[in-house]
Amino acid sequence: MYPSLSSESKHTLGYEVKRQSAYISLGLLALLFPFMPEWLIVLGIFLGAIAIVYMPKDSFLFKALASERDREAGVLLGPLKFSFALLLLAILVVALDFPVFILAATIGTVAFGEGTAAIVNMLVSENKAIFWSVTLLILGTIFAFLFGSWVITNSDVGIQAGIDSLDFMFFLAVIGTVTGALLYTIVDEENIAVPLGAGMAMWLFSSFTYTTIPSPAAIVVAVTFPLVIGIISFKLNAADLSGALSGVLIGVLIIVFGGITWFLLFLVFFFLGALFTKYKYAYKKSLGAAESNQGSRGYKNAFGNCLAPLIFVVAYGVLGNTEMPYIGYIDKTIFLAAYLGAMATATGDTLASEIGSTYQGSPRMITTFKKVKTGTDGAVSLLGETAALFGSSAIAVIALPLGMITTLDPVLVLVTVLGGFLGTNADSLLGATLQKKKMLSNAGVNLLATFVGGIISVLIYLLLVH
Repeated sequence: MYPSLSSESKHTLGYEVKRQSAYISLGLLALLFPFMPEWLIVLGIFLGAIAIVYMPKDSFLFKALASERDREAGVLLGPLKFSFALLLLAILVVALDFPVFILAATIGTVAFGEGTAAIVNMLVSENKAIFWSVTLLILGTIFAFLFGSWVITNSDVGIQAGIDSLDFMFFLAVIGTVTGALLYTIVDEENIAVPLGAGMAMWLFSSFTYTTIPSPAAIVVAVTFPLVIGIISFKLNAADLSGALSGVLIGVLIIVFGGITWFLLFLVFFFLGALFTKYKYAYKKSLGAAESNQGSRGYKNAFGNCLAPLIFVVAYGVLGNTEMPYIGYIDKTIFLAAYLGAMATATGDTLASEIGSTYQGSPRMITTFKKVKTGTDGAVSLLGETAALFGSSAIAVIALPLGMITTLDPVLVLVTVLGGFLGTNADSLLGATLQKKKMLSNAGVNLLATFVGGIISVLIYLLLVH
């Protein structure tokens, strides 16, 4: 049946097929959701969790579902955690109008997507990390879409007027699946954070008001572009798997809410960071100032540098050029300025760290100007400041041919450079104070600094324009 597999592999595959088939069979119960009152869904999931806790160890179902760790613990840990996560989401259905179709989509992406991806991965792949992630993204999205669409089409679900419900569901399925795949690389695959994270991400993006939703074809393109970049980055050791998937999630959202040009500017930061991380890496490592893992960056680095820009681009797409109660008309240009300033800060800070740490002299602490060891948090040098200015300027200059900065808004060039440069120095100041006192991690410092850089850019823009 599987001629390329050894007898041991065939046995393992046969067991895995039975185990995942049992999960998938239980997941089929989500197809009943459109025909059940909400309280009954909660009760059913609760009773299911109780049944898992007290399931006899010698029962057929226990043997079919149990992993080796489950058998040692005497309880089905994976199914129990999954049921507990679903129970929390189901309670939100009753308490806070959490959409039932998102609960069904969560079951689709985790139970069906993960289950079928596990089987396909064992059959086909030797490079399990990459193939597993791509397979999960494809199958998880398909099943999340099918389950969510089933509930939408068979129940009275209120989707925003003017928005195609199936296009909307496909968009949410992609967001939920990419989030789930990312969480798989960060936590234990049986951790409740996976279904909770996937479900909550879909809920968050379902709550926004949209003027349009990209077609499924456009979303597939939006996923494919950053996914290919992520795979290449992983292969080149510029990012680990969590970093690559973080880039996919960030890239998809930037493309959907901002556009492809916004994503291209994000790539400028990424490529400059990857290039200069490798610059004189051996020398920086000898000083203890180099990135760990041969410069391969993970999810903490990705979100530390890019969460603020991501929030600004989502705000641009959702809030830009709208009327808000008690606020009035919101010019979307302020979110563009914030995005440019935040990306300039991320780029300037990365280049200041990677280039500045090769400075032959002694850098100085930004708070006292006393000479300190290279690599000290909060240390600055003339070379590092020059690199920060170069990185900030690179974002401004490249934004021009991309059309993000036009001749109508030349002030955005100055705003970007100043916001990035000042944001980079804010990063150094935070490093010398809060990070030195262990109150913030490096990722936390990056996150705050990029917010500061974005806000500075907005304030300068408002000052000069208004």
